[in-house]
Amino acid sequence: MTTTPRTSPLVVLFAVAAAWLPALGARAGAAAAAPPQPVEWRIDPATAVTLVEDHRVPVITLRLRFPVGTWSPWARERHVEEAFEIQFYDPEGALRRRADALGIRPSLEVSQRQAELAVTFLARDLDEVSRLVRDILSNRDFDRRELKRWRQQRKLLWKEQQTSPAFRLGQAAMRALFRPGDPRRLEYEKPPRLSTDTAELAAARDLVLALPGRQIGFAGDIDRERAEAIARGLLPPPLEEPPEGLEPDLPPPVDPEKRPREVTVAIRRLTQVYLGLARVGLPETDPDYPAFLVADHVLGGNFYSRLSVALRHEEGDTYGAFTHGGGGLVPSGYGPFTFTRAPNAAAAKEKLHRVIDEFHARGITEEERERAAGYLLGRRWTRRANPDAILREAMWEARFGLPHGFRDRLAEKAAALPLEKVNAFIERFYDPARLVEVTVAPK
Repeated sequence: MTTTPRTSPLVVLFAVAAAWLPALGARAGAAAAAPPQPVEWRIDPATAVTLVEDHRVPVITLRLRFPVGTWSPWARERHVEEAFEIQFYDPEGALRRRADALGIRPSLEVSQRQAELAVTFLARDLDEVSRLVRDILSNRDFDRRELKRWRQQRKLLWKEQQTSPAFRLGQAAMRALFRPGDPRRLEYEKPPRLSTDTAELAAARDLVLALPGRQIGFAGDIDRERAEAIARGLLPPPLEEPPEGLEPDLPPPVDPEKRPREVTVAIRRLTQVYLGLARVGLPETDPDYPAFLVADHVLGGNFYSRLSVALRHEEGDTYGAFTHGGGGLVPSGYGPFTFTRAPNAAAAKEKLHRVIDEFHARGITEEERERAAGYLLGRRWTRRANPDAILREAMWEARFGLPHGFRDRLAEKAAALPLEKVNAFIERFYDPARLVEVTVAPK
């Protein structure tokens, strides 16, 4: 009996890359073909479909997104994280063997605001992959041994994180900025015990699949007629109304005047010191976010940023000096961070503060503003570098009710800001008095 030869995931990835190399070259020369545009429609009131059609390479990406994540109290109560991610694991490994035969590896992940199944495959395998996805989503025979392994991994990871200076730095910063019980602190708190009750997990998974607001996305070598036919057979009927407690409960951050000015964490046998200055960052919907994009790039967002020059290039205090955080759709932690050898801690701390003080007092130069503007405008290409990148962005925009091209418009607004407006923002936002100094040092 003959069998159809399969193609490895690496070959699929190379094919995707090859499809876009001509477009990359065309950007530097004469007119490049415009990237494909997403098209959205509904197959029922609770389910949206997004298609980014591109027939240059016989590759398709399928994404199923559900509007619930780890920040949801409803999801945490029902162990949705493990319920969604375990459904690919049946005790006999039959689902994984089918995926291996197709040369694919479906990804199932629950993040802060969504649960997603994603898979990239050759267009000729569309029917087989669709059947596999349906069988994954209807699987009720979860592998309890795998769940027990995940439970042990969760325990070991938490234990390991207690000696990770980078983790402890972030933990101290988030605890200083946000109140107990705030889901923004979850990734830095001890994780709950993972459930191994397969019946409970299957019931939770079934509810997730039926949530209103679910999305089905296709990118690549597929047309609308085929996409709609596949989409209609993937998911069960939706719930009429979303359950209570689905959306995150985000209390206001700790008042600036009630935050500690300094926090120190001690870890045994540490040979380095980690330093940070933390504050609550801006979400992307904030009117000041375009100015933040420019300021952040100059301060710590590139290899020759103010922080990198002062702490790395000039005297070699560190291998890394950067800013971290900000963005997203809700306020989060943000600030400059660095690390250095323990005997050099005082010198590095003084330089870190000096950079921030000068940045706050004097702002940036016109040359720095122009370089940041060029970077922000150039980076727009990454959001449409391939059909799946366009799909991901379009589904994110639709999920949160944002206009198409939202982040491109932010970059364009940022690049158009005059120097005086950027510097006025820096004077307001980077006030040293509003920063919490966080240090992780040897015990």
